Amino acid sequence: MKKLVYILMLISSIAYTQSLDYDAITNAKPFKVSGQIAASGVYYNSNLNNSREPYTYFLQGLLNVSIYSFSVPISYSFSNQGENLGYQLPFNFNRLSLHPKYKWITGHIGNVNMTFSPYTLSGHQFTGVGVDLTPKEAFKISAMSGRLLKATEDDEDARTIPAFNRMGYGIKTSYKKERYTLGVIGFYAKDDINSLNVIPETKGVLPQENLVLSLEGEVKLGKYFNAQAEYATTAITKDTRAEEVDASELSPIALFFNNRASTEYYNAVRTRLGYTIGTVNLGVGYERIDPGYETLGAYFFNNDFENITIDAANTFFKNKLALAINIGYQRDDLDKLKANNTNRTVGSLNASLALSKRLNITGSYSNFSTFTNVKPNQFDEINDSDLLDEQIEDLDYRQLSQTATLTVSYILSNKKTARQNLVTNYSLNDVFNEQGGIVRLGDASTFHNMNIGHTIDFSERNLNITTSVNGTYNTIGREESTTWGPTISVGKRYFEKTLNTRLSISYNNTRNKASQSNITNLRGTISYVLKDKHNFSLNAIQLFRNSNSTDNLSEITATFGYNYAFGLKKPKLNFKKRTRKPKEENDSIKIQYRSYRYEGLPKEITPELLALPEKEGFAHIIKDKKRKLSELGEQLKETEEKDKRVYKEIALRYLMALDEYLDFAAFYNQKIYEAYLKLVREAKEIDRQIRDEFTVLSGKINSAKEKDPEDLERQKVLEKRYESHKELLQSLLRWDLKPEDIENPEGEIKIFKKQNASKVFSMYQNKKSEEHIIKFIEIRLADLFHKVLED
Repeated sequence: MKKLVYILMLISSIAYTQSLDYDAITNAKPFKVSGQIAASGVYYNSNLNNSREPYTYFLQGLLNVSIYSFSVPISYSFSNQGENLGYQLPFNFNRLSLHPKYKWITGHIGNVNMTFSPYTLSGHQFTGVGVDLTPKEAFKISAMSGRLLKATEDDEDARTIPAFNRMGYGIKTSYKKERYTLGVIGFYAKDDINSLNVIPETKGVLPQENLVLSLEGEVKLGKYFNAQAEYATTAITKDTRAEEVDASELSPIALFFNNRASTEYYNAVRTRLGYTIGTVNLGVGYERIDPGYETLGAYFFNNDFENITIDAANTFFKNKLALAINIGYQRDDLDKLKANNTNRTVGSLNASLALSKRLNITGSYSNFSTFTNVKPNQFDEINDSDLLDEQIEDLDYRQLSQTATLTVSYILSNKKTARQNLVTNYSLNDVFNEQGGIVRLGDASTFHNMNIGHTIDFSERNLNITTSVNGTYNTIGREESTTWGPTISVGKRYFEKTLNTRLSISYNNTRNKASQSNITNLRGTISYVLKDKHNFSLNAIQLFRNSNSTDNLSEITATFGYNYAFGLKKPKLNFKKRTRKPKEENDSIKIQYRSYRYEGLPKEITPELLALPEKEGFAHIIKDKKRKLSELGEQLKETEEKDKRVYKEIALRYLMALDEYLDFAAFYNQKIYEAYLKLVREAKEIDRQIRDEFTVLSGKINSAKEKDPEDLERQKVLEKRYESHKELLQSLLRWDLKPEDIENPEGEIKIFKKQNASKVFSMYQNKKSEEHIIKFIEIRLADLFHKVLED
């Protein structure tokens, strides 16, 4: 432990004594402030549900202060959400963090989180400081120090989570060369036994201490193979009050740890061998985690399992067809000490097919099989007088979960006057439990869901209409239920698309043997963008539920949001309508350059040409050509009333001067769209992982004679995560960004393109890989989506 602290002190010393680049400071702008402020308030009223606060507010923001070459991004999040819970939690809802940066040195101060690896520090929030040192050289370092949990006394409320004051310290180092990477991770955490007046032993909360060491590496084997591996070992003391003992022979990590009678040692290992050639990707992975493995640097950790996975992906027919296959096998009870053991087989197939520019088909299938062998009590078997019964065989238990999805998207019309899309989604989830080779009545469940949606967009009228019909048929055990209902949504934009309105209504009817209910949902949304800096939004939802088995429900939720972006130069919006003179046929000209076409009077074409950089989102990144463009722009204005051939020649020269930026505009639009599609794919994958984990845990709970409280609590957490992520995924799909929405942006997308154009253009000029650029855009798209969802 002392050695780990010494290393942390050395890192702090290195970070403090870095020499400054005075040339860069001298040539940089002395002071710059930019950022974004978001505020929202939620009003809620219900005739039945009174547990929720009637009014909740959220304040979030990002402030970036730059002084010469230094930058200090400051983010904050405040809410009254946790003020009136009535019970205590060992963490804060309100957060404030600073991330000062100078060249390759980045600090983290306040309420932050860092991730070293899944087995050490993995996303745990802490209040303290951290640093990332990423010089261009091969050696890189990350370190942290702070409070993981705050002291929380047990107030005898069942919902209160008592905790000791827990401090944590960690360091991650890596050495990277062209063909290999080596890394060492150390993490230490300890509870302060004196931070609580009374130790809540009845809730199983005892003072703990933990030290984790990890070695990780990656190496390229030849031209096409790549191998990755991580080995971690943990020493965890369950009760620091226990007496000290000598355990140096048990594990090498014991040499660095305060060993006690309650100290336990565990290991974890993960490896993967990958093969890549062209569009073909193959991989084989192995993971083993000892029973009892734990780290205080993660909120939840699975252990006692062994995984073997195989994955393959490839594209066919000139990238029109993409296939990805994953197969996995998992088993537990590695020490053969459990009352039952479980093995699981997982298989999934994802496919996407672009039959034409209009027709796209995507589908997926996953098969999740769990087999549990309940070990009989040997004394029950000895005392069994009936030697012919098959009771032992009946203890075998198998659960199979199958999920299939199919999405068909077809562009009915792609005309400027009216674009029409038709999307059909179907999903099937089938789960059954088999015991002794028999599926008993009531042990099978099937879920069918189908949705058909039609969208028509009258772009010239700024009008959008969406209609859909949703239907589900479920059999849960011996019960059957059906749900169906239509939805219609109308959106209209005003004042040069700065004022957006949308009104929708949906109706659902649910029937089963015992009850019937009708739900009507009214939703209204209005947003207004002022000078591209101020964004106001109001969203109201009114829900009515009538049921013959429960009380009728009426609830309303209204959300008001305000977003302000500052520190960036924004164009002024002109709301005055231009009065155009009637065209004279003889004065009309045509200009065509690449995909840009202009036709009309020179006076009508000039404003369109001059507004082109702003329209394509790169006006503020033009540097070397700005003076030349200004001169050509003046020449355009001077020759409007003169010779048409001279005007046309100047217009073409103006477009040619923009050539590099026009290339970038097309590239930028395409990468934004690809980043959005990647974000959707990853959200679907996370949704599948959460669903699979919930299914496995449910099978484990159902097969257990005695329910493990930790498993039950984890089941509730997973269920809530699944519901919230499912809603998040559905919202992401409803966002439904299309290429034309990016090419002709409005609202948040328009602001997004302008805010990130400079950075993407810099990466574009520096020949950064497309994967690197897409990842950069994807992260910022995710931030934008969450802000849009909150508003």
